[in-house]
Amino acid sequence: MRRFLLIGALGLLIASTWLGLTIGAITPVQRNVLYVHVPNSVCALLSFVVLLVASIAYLATSKPLWDLIAAACAEVGVLLASILNGTGMIFSRAEWNTWWTPSPRLVSSAMLWFLYVVYLILRISLPGAPRQRARICAVFGIIAFLDVPMVYISARFIPADVHPPNFSFDTGWQTAALMLGMLGTALLAGALIWLRTDLLLRRQRLEEELLQE
Repeated sequence: MRRFLLIGALGLLIASTWLGLTIGAITPVQRNVLYVHVPNSVCALLSFVVLLVASIAYLATSKPLWDLIAAACAEVGVLLASILNGTGMIFSRAEWNTWWTPSPRLVSSAMLWFLYVVYLILRISLPGAPRQRARICAVFGIIAFLDVPMVYISARFIPADVHPPNFSFDTGWQTAALMLGMLGTALLAGALIWLRTDLLLRRQRLEEELLQE
């Protein structure tokens, strides 16, 4: 099943890239980075939504699987958020001749990345029993989520600054390229979270077997 998800994601991303570089190209050319920036932005936020749900579920049930899902979502979410911020900086440099500016939109996005990097650092650095560490990380994951709605609110409702509040396309091909990229990125993120959760579960079982020997 994961193989089909990965193949489907790859096919959709290739189709999106082809459309974005040909009949769906945006003028000026630097704005084509939106085909990468927007899908990764949306899917990063969705990954952190799943992390929130998994963190709450772990605190409610203490089932290790929820903790592993949260960890996988954090890793994938940070990857997507890194692409989000990286492509945003590239766009900003090409469009406004500055890599970054302390805009509320950009600050909230940078904070999002830093918060979940801290989450990942906590997972590998906190001392104590695994259950205690998992609970602390779950609580931190819930607190860190408070920045997710701030990213959305700042992008949609705060008065426009250097970062445009929204954008529109000139042709249906451009919309199609974005939608294909969005779906492909979502499938890829889902497959990576599934795969990473499975790997973490296998590692946990192996560690438990080694401790029993």
